[in-house]
Amino acid sequence: MNTNTGGPAFPLAIDKQVLHNGMTLRDHFAGTALQGFLAYAATTGKYAPPDDELARESYKMADAMLKERAK
Repeated sequence: MNTNTGGPAFPLAIDKQVLHNGMTLRDHFAGTALQGFLAYAATTGKYAPPDDELARESYKMADAMLKERAK
């Protein structure tokens, strides 16, 4: 598993005090990648792989996005 999470995606801060970090940026990127994979499958009529494969590919995409972001 990639240990680079990208930090918090949606931290909640009041008066500069962080109350909640929210999900990680890696999780957010994976979720948006998953939406894209599912939308593509739905609109093209192509078969979507089993859930575990979709999740794995979504996190691969998230890791690639974090790697590019770090450049």
